[in-house]
This record gives sequence, C-alpha cells and structure tokens, in this order.
Amino acid sequence: MAEPAYTVASDSETTGEEKSSSAFPEIAIGIDAGTSKCSVAVWNGSEVELLKNTRNQKMMRSYVTFKDDIPSGGVSNQLSHEHEMLSGAAIFNMKLLIGRVDTDPVVHSSKSLPFLVQTLDIGVRPFIAALVNNVWRSTTPEEVLAIFLVELKAMAEVQLKRAIRNVVLTIPVSFSRFQVTRIERACAMAGLHVLRLMPEPTAVALLYAQQQQQAVHENIGGGSEKIALIFNMGAGYCDVAVTATAGGVSQIKALAGSTIGGEDILQNMMRHLLPDSEILFSNHGINEIKSMGLLRVATQDAIYKLSSQTIRMPTVDDGHGWCAEALDRTYGSALDLVTVQKKI
Repeated sequence: MAEPAYTVASDSETTGEEKSSSAFPEIAIGIDAGTSKCSVAVWNGSEVELLKNTRNQKMMRSYVTFKDDIPSGGVSNQLSHEHEMLSGAAIFNMKLLIGRVDTDPVVHSSKSLPFLVQTLDIGVRPFIAALVNNVWRSTTPEEVLAIFLVELKAMAEVQLKRAIRNVVLTIPVSFSRFQVTRIERACAMAGLHVLRLMPEPTAVALLYAQQQQQAVHENIGGGSEKIALIFNMGAGYCDVAVTATAGGVSQIKALAGSTIGGEDILQNMMRHLLPDSEILFSNHGINEIKSMGLLRVATQDAIYKLSSQTIRMPTVDDGHGWCAEALDRTYGSALDLVTVQKKI
C-alpha cells in the first residue's frame, strides 16, 4: 500500500489567524506530543478514548524520517525507530529544539543526537538537517512537528470518519512565550486550530480530579481536602504541580518545570561508556553521525534491559556493579566500531 501524500504548509504560507469554516465538524482531538513518544485521544461522550495507529499502538514514537521524497513519521512508518536512527535520516526530540536559539545550552547538548545540529552562537535558529542519500536535507523543528501532526491528524480522521481541525495540545510548564508561538505555528502548518495549550501536569491533574470525583460519589460524605503532588517526567522535561481536591473539585496551587528528563540520563550514560565521545564525534560527518546513532541505540537497549532484568547476572568488580555479560552483548558492536574509527 502506497504512503499517503501529506501536505504541510510552509512557515511563510501560514498566518497567525486561520479562517473558520463550517465544513469542519465541531470536534477536537487531544494530543500529548512528548519528546520521545506521543498519543492521541478523543472524548467519545462518556470517557476519553486513546486512538490507535495501523500497528494497533496507542503510544507512537515522536520522530520524522526524510529518507524518501515524502517524509514520514513514527505514526505510519513501518520501519523500526532504531533503523531510522542508524541511517541518520530521522529527526526527533523536536520538542526540545523548537523555539530555541543556537546559544541555548539545550541546543548544544543536542549536538550528540544522530543528525546534524550546527550553531553559530549568535542567537539565531540552529541549523538542523537529516541525512538523505548521503546528502544533508535541512529542516526546522516546526516543520518536523508539523509533519508529525499531519500524520496524527490523518490517523484520527480515518478512525473518526470525519474531518479534524481543532486540537488541544499539552506543553511543558517551562515553555517560553516564543516556544508557545512556534508550537502554534507548527499546528497551523499542519492545518490544526489550537483550542488550548495545556501544561502537561495540569492534564494529569484533571485525570486525578476525575478519579477523586468518582470516589466522592461512591463514598458520600468523605469529601475532605486532599493535597497531591503531580510529578510528570518525560524524555525532555520534568514538570510538577501541587493540587488541592475537595468534593470532586480540583484546584492547581502551583506549577513548576525544568528541562531535565530521560534524555539527560541517556546522554550521561553514553558519556560514561565513551568519555571522549564529544571529541570523537566533533566533526559531525556522515560516519560520525551513524556511529552516534549506533552508540545511542546500544545504550538505550542496555538501559531497558538492565532496568527490567529480574535475574541477577554475574558482575565484574569495576566499582559500578554492572552486569558484565549484558554490557558486553549490548555495547560491544557500538564500542568496537568507535574504536576502529578512532584508530583510523
């Protein structure tokens, strides 16, 4: 089956205000566009329903690959995310990069990602490019997010059998006003009208309030105020909220957020395995990009395995308590490749 052709408006073709049209039914979808994963939901009249992609998945990876003439993302792409990263054709972590200038520390830390991120350190938008047939194809975080949103929109329209225009999107608490405008711009490029941008812990707090409301209905008279800390940590951001709930009504007392997430843990692990990686990959050539992807995939795989391993394996006395067999099996190919390149 051929890939559907998606149309994304360019940044210059969109305006801040989109004209309303009666041709679009009054329905909105909710999108949680995470740094590494994404989900789409709709209110079906009685509860929130998570939509599934063609692979029957409710959680989809947030990335876009530019390998072909028509870019495709983690929603419809049948190839594995790991394969795309190894080829250098995939752009991801777009939510970390959107609305940031090249002097931002977050942008500089993103240079270890397996695609091209170049900076001039003069306060302008960083240069981002994917590797397509050994040629760099430039793009922007807004374009990547828009392509991904177009796929999510198309997926929702197929399942709901109606056109979708309106969206409620979650965003990190720490987003600046400029980052918010770039998110809105990406939505406009994807043909979506933003009804509301909701802080991510607020969305979690709404679910918590709904659960508390159900508990109040089941236990009449037990409506004492409850204070809760909502903790939401993703790949790129960590947000918290303090809520007070009484009688099924929840109030947000405080919000806070930072750019600390699973991506930091992953990069720290990569630096632990290859301390001189920044020097080794400083040229950001094609071979270096592919090696970074290989090291990243191996490290991710090791983190998953070592986090879920239920059987204790023999360890080596290296001061870290690592599982020697798991590390050798997981990291071997990546470190061997890097060692060979370094000798050359």
